[in-house]
Amino acid sequence: MKIAFVFSGQGAQFPGMMKDLCAAQPAAREVFDAADSALGRGISDLCFEGAQEDLNLTHNTQPCVLAADLAAAMALKAHGIAPEGVAGFSLGEYAALAFAGSMPLKDAFEIIQYRADSMQQAVAPGKGAMAAMMGGTPEQVEAICAAVTEGYVVAANYNSPAQTVISGEAAAVDRAVALAREARIRGVKLAVSAPFHCAMMEPAARKLEALFAGKAFGAPSVPVYMNVDAAPNTDPARIPGLLVKQAMSPVRWMQTLLNMRADGFDTFIECGPGKTLTGLAAKTLKDVTLLRVGDAESFEATLAALRQ
Repeated sequence: MKIAFVFSGQGAQFPGMMKDLCAAQPAAREVFDAADSALGRGISDLCFEGAQEDLNLTHNTQPCVLAADLAAAMALKAHGIAPEGVAGFSLGEYAALAFAGSMPLKDAFEIIQYRADSMQQAVAPGKGAMAAMMGGTPEQVEAICAAVTEGYVVAANYNSPAQTVISGEAAAVDRAVALAREARIRGVKLAVSAPFHCAMMEPAARKLEALFAGKAFGAPSVPVYMNVDAAPNTDPARIPGLLVKQAMSPVRWMQTLLNMRADGFDTFIECGPGKTLTGLAAKTLKDVTLLRVGDAESFEATLAALRQ
């Protein structure tokens, strides 16, 4: 068995997330305490008691999901479950790096809060949009984006063989969804507040670049498969540049999963709220074990499965 931890991204959040896990697992609770302390506000209260509309604000979403991701992973670690490699979807990449020891928890929460606010400020409300294209290949979706002659739209998240997310100017995204419909590909607009992982995020990327100039990253304890190139990295000197590129480049998640499988990983544990990454892995990989920790029940189920 070769275990990988994969960390959830934005969009997986829900009210009450990790409340029961934190009540049962001190290691999970310690992560939320660290988040509250680092940011000087009630990340715990937002996750445990907050409304969906509050959790959906990017200013809140990113630190909340980061806390949930790390709480799940730290609970597993406290019970002796250790991965040989990690990866995270978008903001989940910061959880992967923090778990692997490349940055202290305090730094991770401060950085993700700055990232969230920078990405929200990069594009005026209503100017950008994202949509999930389902039922078509990545190549078909790329061709649809290229066929939009007015405005900017590109593939932003390569999620699975039959799901690619597009990002760009709102009108151009709408046009791409219409073209997809003609090709019998279903396009669904996403409830996001900005067009992530495309060139429109360059202002946010430049702010991150300036921030990282004053940060030192440690060598990760296990390989971290990075979003930008889907390749494993253990070189701390490469981390800042890869994170800067990540803000305005596609998330190559499908290729990340395929590369991890090729490197021998056969057990993938999704750490964080929801089960989006588990679903994407099921559509991308064969002959693997897929587990998750999103609450106390799934935590116990995962421990039981690993101890069989």
